[in-house]
Amino acid sequence: MSRRSSLTDRRSDGRQWVTNDGRFALRLPEHALKDILDACRKSGQVETGGILVGRYSADLAVAAVTHASPPPPDTTAGPTWLRRGIVGLEVWLARLWTLEARYYLGEWHFHPYARPQPSDRDLAQMRVIAKSTRYQCPTPILLIVGGDPQGEWCIHVEVLDETGRRYHFEEV
Repeated sequence: MSRRSSLTDRRSDGRQWVTNDGRFALRLPEHALKDILDACRKSGQVETGGILVGRYSADLAVAAVTHASPPPPDTTAGPTWLRRGIVGLEVWLARLWTLEARYYLGEWHFHPYARPQPSDRDLAQMRVIAKSTRYQCPTPILLIVGGDPQGEWCIHVEVLDETGRRYHFEEV
């Protein structure tokens, strides 16, 4: 069994996505999804968001999320916009790196009562992250929750590679 299939075929306590071409895969455990949905519920009709942290397979094709941060306290947002804050993230990331060798994988955010489609601003931010040496993440994941977190909601996942090409994920 290949390294990729051993990570993606193993059913865990979470959700899994893969790109149509099979180049990338993502695993999101139930506890991280719960953390994200709880933050969405608390935000009401205002966008919210945080970061995804975890590990990659050796070939960098599979990202396994282990933690989803809550929105940092300096996050500002409105019904259709978000500026994710940074307060506390550096210390949190350093602790996860030191204790668990976990990496920044990308961003998550919430489109309240709307489709989880990335805006031009969302995509521009991901392109900046992909090119930034500060993030050290040439293929950042973008996970968007849309809809009503108390009722019907759905998730959109994509990744941008180092050239800026977008890869859309389908849940498996």
